[in-house]
This record gives sequence, C-alpha cells and structure tokens, in this order.
Amino acid sequence: MLNRLKKNYSFAIPSNSQDIPPSSRLTVTDIEGTRLTFDKRKLTEDEATLLDTLFNEKETDLFHGKTKLEQLLYDTLLNKQELNTSELENHLTTPFRFIYFTVKGTLGNNEQFEEAMKSLFPTSPVCLWRNKSEGFLVQVIDEHFEEENDEESIIDTITSDFFVQIILYIGSPITSMNNIQTHFNWETSVFHIVRGFSPTKRIFHEHEIVPYFLLKDIPDETIKITLEKLEPVMEDQTLIESVKVYLECNMNTTLAAKKLYMHRNSLQYRVDKFIEKTSIDIKRFPNAVAVYLMFVLLQQKREL
Repeated sequence: MLNRLKKNYSFAIPSNSQDIPPSSRLTVTDIEGTRLTFDKRKLTEDEATLLDTLFNEKETDLFHGKTKLEQLLYDTLLNKQELNTSELENHLTTPFRFIYFTVKGTLGNNEQFEEAMKSLFPTSPVCLWRNKSEGFLVQVIDEHFEEENDEESIIDTITSDFFVQIILYIGSPITSMNNIQTHFNWETSVFHIVRGFSPTKRIFHEHEIVPYFLLKDIPDETIKITLEKLEPVMEDQTLIESVKVYLECNMNTTLAAKKLYMHRNSLQYRVDKFIEKTSIDIKRFPNAVAVYLMFVLLQQKREL
C-alpha cells in the first residue's frame, strides 16, 4: 500500500522529513509499522484527511487513561501542552528513562501487551501510545531497578506471545523534569531516523544511537572509500561479527567471548587475525572507534 502511495504522491514526499515544519507533516503508518511522511502543504485538505483517516488511529483511541501520571505525560509529551513541573514531580520521581518501542504486526489486545511490557521492564508505571504501532514506557530508576535486562530475550518473548515483531530504543536517564519535553522529542526523532538507517537492528541503547544518527548523511563515495579499509576481511562475516561484539563489549575479551559462547583464546585469535589482515590495531581506542563506525556503515550498506 505505501509503495502505491509513494508512486501516486511522490510530489508530496520529501527526501528528508526533517525539512518540513512539524505543523505541516503528515506521517502515516501501515500495519507493519512502516512510516511515510507527507508535506501537507502539497496535499488538498480532502487528501490529507483521507490519508490520516485510513492509516492513523488517533492516540486518544489507544490511550486508556488509567492514572493521573499517564494523563499528565500524555498531555505534556504527546499533546504538547505546557509543562507543569511541580505536578509531574508529585507523581514521578527522578531519575527515570524512556523505553521506546515500535510494533510490526497487529496486536489483538493492547492492554495485555502493555501489561507484558511493564512486567518485562520492572519499575515501569507508564505505557503510552503515540499511534497504533509506536509507544513508550517510563521506567523509574530506583532501588528496585534492574540494570541488566536481557532485551533480546524480552523481544523474543513478545514475539512469541503476541505474534508481532518489536524494535526497542532504551533511552538515557533523565535527572531533571525541566528538560523532559526536549529529551523526549530528541530521542523520538533520532529513533525514527536510525530505524530506517538500520532496519534489521532490533535494539538500540542510549548513546549508541548517536553514531547511526551522525552517519546517516554521509555521501556514498565517502562510504565506499572508508569501507575499502575493511576489504581484506569483507568476505569473512564471522570474523567481522566477532570483532564487532568485542568492540561493543569495550574491548573486554572475556565478556565478549561469553556473549559469543566461545573460548577467550579463540576470540583473541580472531582479534589478532583482524589486526593482521587490516593493519588496524583495534586494541587502541581511537582505532577501535573508527572500526566500529565502519561496521555501522557496512551494516547500512548490506541492508539497503
């Protein structure tokens, strides 16, 4: 359906939705959670209304209004009402973080999904929806907060129980209520951008999303030249994946080997093999950062 819309309304679809003023954007979402943004200024009023009616279930239809806190956050973050800091502080303690999710597929019961998400992410008193496929949790970081969550297992559980796919973005902690709107808007915007940049990635964490955001507008020629550095190992996907996990584990060989279910010495051999073939010493931090960014570019290239 969206492919037909792209063809019929190509004149109203910008190459970058961020170039359109927020008040002039019309974003529609299909049943798989795929988004398409139109410039309402180039549509007739009837066309805009029809597209909005066909694709977008209004947030108020999905919002259940169970608590005062949910209503406050809904009004502040989604309805863009004036921030009432003192009232929010009476119902929500800092620090806390947002956990954003996108659902691909049709949920049979939104309330059951909400309860499942809250139980899988303890200390989350709020689950709100932006539209029929996007929402977020508010997770309080208190003495009951569990830092080590296996998000991959959580995604597998949701997929198994509800027969849908989800993508998660674990936001960074918020310590002051004064910047909650700015924080929420920035994280929401970046999440939308990087989801398209890396469509097969299921989980994004805090500031790891920044490299994806920074690399999104790099010219193709620059990407080509940069990835030539990886040419000696380009065909060895196992080696690349092993080194990527090694870098994501802060170059901790023991931790990375545990995640890869392999012996520490075997991983060390792969790291040394990568260094030998590419002449890039990834045991040095600046080189490790550069190679990680190359891996992000490589992932994007392979997913296009």
